[in-house]
Amino acid sequence: MKIETEELFPRILGVTFFSRNLKQRKRAVVVLPEHWQQIKPEKRRMLVILHGRGRHELSLIEDKAVRKQLLDSGLFVILPDGDDGWYINSPVRKSDVYETYLEEVLAVVTQEFQLPTARQQWAIAGWSMGGFGCVNFAARHPDRFIAVSSMIGLLDFPRTGLPKGQSYRVPTARFGSDEAVRKQFNPIERAEKLKGMSVLIITADKAFDRTMNEHFRERLIELKQPPEWIMLKGRHTFSVVSEAIPHVLEFTKQALQSK
Repeated sequence: MKIETEELFPRILGVTFFSRNLKQRKRAVVVLPEHWQQIKPEKRRMLVILHGRGRHELSLIEDKAVRKQLLDSGLFVILPDGDDGWYINSPVRKSDVYETYLEEVLAVVTQEFQLPTARQQWAIAGWSMGGFGCVNFAARHPDRFIAVSSMIGLLDFPRTGLPKGQSYRVPTARFGSDEAVRKQFNPIERAEKLKGMSVLIITADKAFDRTMNEHFRERLIELKQPPEWIMLKGRHTFSVVSEAIPHVLEFTKQALQSK
């Protein structure tokens, strides 16, 4: 496989490759720790961050403050490009296999930077659509991550029946119209698969996702797997994500160092 790398900023690389799963060229961004080549494999710690709907793999590093936080984290940070795919293998668009594609991204980056594959060295996070995606992906691949963090994620979704102002229109072109099929993608239905993982949930007091996150938190408490919980001020906005990133980085480092 031909892989092209480009320096976007010092220690931040774009990694472009042809995705066999999506049948198109795709790019992931990788943020490298200082002197990363000198870090022994067993000491390397990786964090995957999935972007929200309407965003992309560059969204976080284009924010100067967030970029500095990622560079200073000491983590190998992997930022895939998930398009509008919700990080699932769509039951409707059979060629849109974004869950399988995400596995492919991680395999490509792992090989390119000689990253270890031990579960206790990996964490995953995401915001909005990516919050849904990171929890869903972690639950479907419980052997890959030891920690998961969701920022303003849609964690009781896709579904109907939520209070007014606390719902989100289900993209039927992605999830289909069959309620039974859609339910299989709702992270709350697979919450027990997060057993043994450190879980952080961040929402905002006026965000439309708040009720979904409260439902997910209640489900984890019911399973005797209580998550860490942070309620920020604000709505479902990128500014809340920016405020959440330091919490995610600190939580991730503590979770990975304790394993």
